[in-house]
Amino acid sequence: MSVAEPNEPSKSPTDIHAVFRAHVSYLRGEPGGRRCQLKSAKFDGRNLDSINLHQATLSGSTFTRTSLEETDLSNADLFACDFSAANLRNACLNKADLRGANFTLANLSGAKLRAADLRPGHILQWGEEVKRVSSLADANLDGADLTDANVSEANMAMASAKGAVFHDVVLHAVNLAGADLSGADLTGCNLKNANLTGTNLDGADLSGANLTDANLRNVDLSKANVETANMMGAIHRDSQRPLPGEIEVMLREHSKWIASNGTMGARANLKDFDLAELDFSSCDVRGVCFDGANLKGAAFVRSELFLTSFQGANLEETDFSFARASGTNFAGALLAGSVFISTRVEDAEIIGPDGHKTGRSLFARFRGADLNGVNFAGSILDGADLSDADLTGAKLEFAKIKRARGID
Repeated sequence: MSVAEPNEPSKSPTDIHAVFRAHVSYLRGEPGGRRCQLKSAKFDGRNLDSINLHQATLSGSTFTRTSLEETDLSNADLFACDFSAANLRNACLNKADLRGANFTLANLSGAKLRAADLRPGHILQWGEEVKRVSSLADANLDGADLTDANVSEANMAMASAKGAVFHDVVLHAVNLAGADLSGADLTGCNLKNANLTGTNLDGADLSGANLTDANLRNVDLSKANVETANMMGAIHRDSQRPLPGEIEVMLREHSKWIASNGTMGARANLKDFDLAELDFSSCDVRGVCFDGANLKGAAFVRSELFLTSFQGANLEETDFSFARASGTNFAGALLAGSVFISTRVEDAEIIGPDGHKTGRSLFARFRGADLNGVNFAGSILDGADLSDADLTGAKLEFAKIKRARGID
């Protein structure tokens, strides 16, 4: 744990480089050498390329938009430092203490972070302990080497780590939603409970990796090596049933759209597409538009259908077993013979643009849908609107129905 301290007085470039020269003398054991200890200092926007800061103490310092290209920060104390939008290309951060550090939008391409500590940091502010996860969101880690690093719980959403080395890295509960790990070496890494929704794993090697209980929705595993990976409890798609290339690309961009709250990627619009018999099982299709699409015989087993729209779509003989359909729109859809075994159909809580709850919700809609012979065994129909729906032969006797509209 660290206690937040007031910022160091801003030093002139001459003063700072004098401190750094004294630090190099300290490392060499020369007379007059002094270890660099500049806690909570401000280095924003400065050029600190190719400087030897091995073992320096710089905890709580800010390096926003600072250039640290090829700088040696190995074994340095960088606890809770802010490197947002900094240039750390080819920098060395081996065994550095990076707990709670912020690398959002930073360039770490080719950097070495072997055995670096990127676990959450705990900071004492105004008498209260605050947990701060490390952030590599939107960072460029292409070609970086993180062998043996601990990146537990870090936010790596939308990061690019093409060809990076994550051999034996601890990535427990890390957020990699929308990240690009194509060609990465993930052999032996621990991804237990990790969020890999929409992550690009094309050409990635996950042999010997632990993916227990990981979320791999919208991930095409057909191009990754997962033969000896532990997938127990993981939510993942069938690598033997990939979707057409165009759809894979659209889902990947859709995942980026979700992970970035709409600032990147693009919402998937599959209106009027012919998607018959395709397997969307374990996919995250929250907010996707399937209006008017032909999805006869398709599968959405264990899929996320939050605010997904199937209005007027052909969903005959489609399997929605174990899916979560919150606020989903099935109005006017053809659902004859479809399966909703143990599906959770419920209201969707509406979140405002600021990320806070609005207190409003949107119920799932089957208004005017053809539900002839639909199997709802074990499903929950909470607040669903079935007004004017054709329920002829629908199996509702083992469903849990409450607050439903249009049903006796």
